[in-house]
Amino acid sequence: MNTRFDPQEAEPRHPNPIGSPPVVETATEARQGSWGAPVLKVLIAGLILAMVAWAGAEWYGRSAAPPDEQTATPPAGSTTPANPNAPPTANPSTPPAAAPPATNSKSGN
Repeated sequence: MNTRFDPQEAEPRHPNPIGSPPVVETATEARQGSWGAPVLKVLIAGLILAMVAWAGAEWYGRSAAPPDEQTATPPAGSTTPANPNAPPTANPSTPPAAAPPATNSKSGN
């Protein structure tokens, strides 16, 4: 049995053979596919699968994340000095002595 296709032995096929009346189709009949229940089922199934995948990623992300207590940092204190004009001291545990306020030559003080 020969299963090989030979284009020379094949019958010529034409959608509208010579001598036959022309094919008349409406716009709806000429479309290759139609909207209906199969298309709606595929769209709904795709949305459900996307939601299941999203929920799985959220669940995995929360289970793999470290607890909040380990990632929190203590609040930072103020880093600005109380008196920026004070000279530095030898012992940082004692606060520097208060410096007199600077005079402003423009204000007349």
